[in-house]
Amino acid sequence: MVMTGAWKKILKVDLSKKTTKVEELDEKILRKYLGGNGLGIKLLYEETDGKVEPYSEENPLIFVPGALNGSQVPMTEKCGFYSTSPLTGIMAEGIFGGSIGNEVKKCGFDAVVIKGRCEELSYLLVEEDGIKIEEAPELEGMGTKKTEDILKKRHDGSAAVIGPAGENLVKFSIITGDDREVGRTGLGAVMGWKKLKGIVAKGWKEVEAADPEELKKLKSEAFSEFTQEGGAGKESYDAYSSHGTVKFAGMASELGIFPTRYWETGSFEEAEKLSSYQWEDHISESNGCHRCPCRCGQVYEDIVDVEYETAFSLGSNLEIGSIREVAMANYLCDDLGLDTMSMGNSLGFMMKLFQDGFIEEEILFGDGKKVRELIRKTAFREENGDVIAEGVKKIGDIYDKEELAVHVNGLSPPAYDPRALKGMGLGFYTSTRGACHLRSDCDGIQLGGGRSTNEKGEWVDMEKDRNAVEDKRYVAWRENYITMHDTLGSCKLTGRSVYSPEFMSEIVNAFLGLDLTGEEIYRTGERIYNLERLFNLKQKPEIKDTLHVPKQFSTPTPVEHLDGEKLDEKQIRKMLKEYYDERGWDEKGVPTEKKLKELEIEKE
Repeated sequence: MVMTGAWKKILKVDLSKKTTKVEELDEKILRKYLGGNGLGIKLLYEETDGKVEPYSEENPLIFVPGALNGSQVPMTEKCGFYSTSPLTGIMAEGIFGGSIGNEVKKCGFDAVVIKGRCEELSYLLVEEDGIKIEEAPELEGMGTKKTEDILKKRHDGSAAVIGPAGENLVKFSIITGDDREVGRTGLGAVMGWKKLKGIVAKGWKEVEAADPEELKKLKSEAFSEFTQEGGAGKESYDAYSSHGTVKFAGMASELGIFPTRYWETGSFEEAEKLSSYQWEDHISESNGCHRCPCRCGQVYEDIVDVEYETAFSLGSNLEIGSIREVAMANYLCDDLGLDTMSMGNSLGFMMKLFQDGFIEEEILFGDGKKVRELIRKTAFREENGDVIAEGVKKIGDIYDKEELAVHVNGLSPPAYDPRALKGMGLGFYTSTRGACHLRSDCDGIQLGGGRSTNEKGEWVDMEKDRNAVEDKRYVAWRENYITMHDTLGSCKLTGRSVYSPEFMSEIVNAFLGLDLTGEEIYRTGERIYNLERLFNLKQKPEIKDTLHVPKQFSTPTPVEHLDGEKLDEKQIRKMLKEYYDERGWDEKGVPTEKKLKELEIEKE
């Protein structure tokens, strides 16, 4: 079949030489990796030769729209940035729902690869009149909100920008656009090192589907599943659109999985105050990803839309029970260009170190004013902010307290205490970008069950014991499935209850003109995940031999009803052994030649 819905073109930019060129993209690559996360890791693997330093002209900053961007299928507008992380040294990946993915697609490109470094602070402009690297020293030190507003008014397009934190190379700085953030792995610092303040795109082309009538039918079917009574996604759609992700804070605390006081416990006595069910009368508006009908970002009193992860990182983790304090800290992070999860974890670690007498500056748990002060100092690398800007692993090294530094491969975990959620704990250690919930997204399977994939990519009902160390092979299955969401650009929150591999394949076929089955879509996710592992082993081979287990994980949880559950090294290694076996990797977690051949991956 003829492949449509993609242009088979890559825009390549060299900031050092101030040149741009358009290259043809082999259709075979698109068929195997589609777009989004798949094409992102394929290009990252090919564009890097051996180990590459994050802050170097050779390290690419790659932007890829989701494969379904432009299809107008509900909740399929996510896009992503890819690089080598200055925070972790492995794959940097950030997915978000900004409109720039759709605009880049409408400019006629399936990906943008940026190398080199500008001499002066600049931004990349992609529009019908041409592709330009515009110098913009007037934007230096400017916050993300004002920067984005200026660039949008100047060019009437979509923008993705960084704040002062990115310019100052804070290792967990973000890229942001349309009130959506590309967080976690320091992609803002990669952009900052390249002296690239932003990327602006204004599209002018139409993205055509292979089978418009079939796609229209599938769009209608998907929308009904989200909005009509009895629909597979109706319950989650209603809950997220009315109360967002932060609704879960109180329940998570009751379950004992809401990390509190820098991972000391999983229960916070003021958690209910952070839940949107308690402040629903203060919701001023709802934000959401581009074209998403769900609008799951619930804005507190015109300040910011607080997410569940932020309610943990800047709330329970710091023993702050005021949603106003959390929202103000959240807004500062967004405008200065800081990842809220890494920021909150780094602050929590500093509070712990002060409490235990290892640092002199008074940084107390519960001190919201001090939190805001340190957020500003971190963005500009002032005083102790210069230490905080390095992230928890480096903080542990500086103060010789690595055993208290809560991270996996340099990335701080999200809001799930793994002592009480073993599958998520394993997912922290198998995630290809460091401790992350979004790579396996298996919390729901352990907390009540739901529809998921098995090892064959079949859509089945699945519920797993959250405390058992055994029977964790499903984490690999979930990773393969969730990877396809990041490849297609579809939402994991509500989409995971509607978009089965079979349904995904039908939409992909109608939009792109392919002939994939549900199992082949699932295997595409597996291929991508294996290539991500190969990139990480090329970039940082020692990850197969090291296993950092922070003291907080191996200490029995004090949550009474959990009976002293813990996650120690022996348990992790047991789960990893089963996981590696399921993946067809060797005992060190290296993909075997047999597995690579099976997945048609060419290893360099």
